[in-house]
Amino acid sequence: MKDINDRLLRIKADLKEKERLHKMLNNAIKQKEELKVKKAELYKGLQKEERDVKRLEGISLSNFINTLLGTKWEKLDKEQKEAIAAKLKYDTVCQELDEIIKDIERIKASISKFDNLEKEYIRIIKEKEELLKSVDKNMAARLERITEEESMLIDRKKELKEAISAGNELLSSLQGIGQNLKSAGNWGVWDMFGGDMIATMAKHSKLNRAEAEISRTQTLLRRFHRELEDVGGYVDIDINIGNFLTFADFFFDGLISDLAVQSRIRDAENRVMDAIGKVRSIIIRLNGELDITLSKIEELNRERLRIIEQA
Repeated sequence: MKDINDRLLRIKADLKEKERLHKMLNNAIKQKEELKVKKAELYKGLQKEERDVKRLEGISLSNFINTLLGTKWEKLDKEQKEAIAAKLKYDTVCQELDEIIKDIERIKASISKFDNLEKEYIRIIKEKEELLKSVDKNMAARLERITEEESMLIDRKKELKEAISAGNELLSSLQGIGQNLKSAGNWGVWDMFGGDMIATMAKHSKLNRAEAEISRTQTLLRRFHRELEDVGGYVDIDINIGNFLTFADFFFDGLISDLAVQSRIRDAENRVMDAIGKVRSIIIRLNGELDITLSKIEELNRERLRIIEQA
């Protein structure tokens, strides 16, 4: 047991070091991106300040200093001074950027030494867990209880993720229908107030797209219902655009027919918007339940590790 505990202590120390290196890497990457933005901004400033940028880019920082030593600063005009200052700032940032890129590579190399650390940690924990189970029945019962609870929660996590995925797909489809109905309604208003054949055809093109999406949406809705039943929820959403009087509207330029079409378009759009609101609300609840489930899984895992590490 002492040998296993010693190995655990060493590997936990290495894991802490790996975590520290990852934080350093993230900070360095963030600094690199900030410097890249600053470099681009300074380069623009350099272009504005210096009429001959190519000539300046060929001059090193030391050459600049030599130039200044050989020239009375007071004799330089305002534009020359600003150009030199811009060049110095630009070169400094370029140097900083080069250094941070080197730092990133060094940190990555250090992290690579710990590549298989997590797998080794899990292997040692499993080894110690099996040893504890074989010598301590009470310990074995506690660990078994945790395993059973964790297994149930992992199944629930899977069901929740599947339900959320189905809900997001359904939401995307509903939003597509809503956009087409809204566009059809806008074209329809123009059509009613003297719009030409293009307005009529554009309106029906949008309606046809909405109708084409309906079948897919109904399939997605049924899938969403099934997934919700798995997690103990249910939602009743009925999407049915109905008959849009396409034939009558297209061939008979009558106000009554157009009004009927517009009314149905707006009614369908309202029902789709209502469905979108319901689905969004359910997805929010599912995400909340998923967060709770993930927290419980993490807590059980921490409890298992405490039992094993402290034994």
